[in-house]
Parts: sequence; C-alpha cells; structure tokens
Amino acid sequence: MFDRLPNRVELGIFALMALVCTAVVGLSAKHDYAMMFATMPLFTVAAVMGFRRTEQRQKLRDAQVPPDADVA
Repeated sequence: MFDRLPNRVELGIFALMALVCTAVVGLSAKHDYAMMFATMPLFTVAAVMGFRRTEQRQKLRDAQVPPDADVA
C-alpha cells in the first residue's frame, strides 16, 4: 500500500506547482478561466507521476517472479 504513495520529492514538486497555480489564479481577473488553465499542468504532472510509479511497481514485480516459474 505504501508503495503507491508519492515520495517526498514528488510531493514537494506537486505542492510547489499547486502554490504557483494558486498564485496565478489569485492574481488573475477571471478566476474561472485561470483555474481551468492552472489545473491542466497539475493534472498532467499527477498523471505522469502515476504512470511512472506504476511502471516502477511492474518492474519490481517482474524482477521478483522469475519468468520460467510454474504458476498454478
């Protein structure tokens, strides 16, 4: 379960992006449009982090189970 959580560097990057996006939305005149554009990079980074973590878990799982093992 804990291998699905982001590490400290990923959390730091995500928190910094959230703060920057919040500042951009706060400084803009039209909050609705700014929020729409500010959430795009946050969603993209979160998705890439999830894809990368899934790939890491898959490689770890493949390394633990030998390919010629008999699975019943």
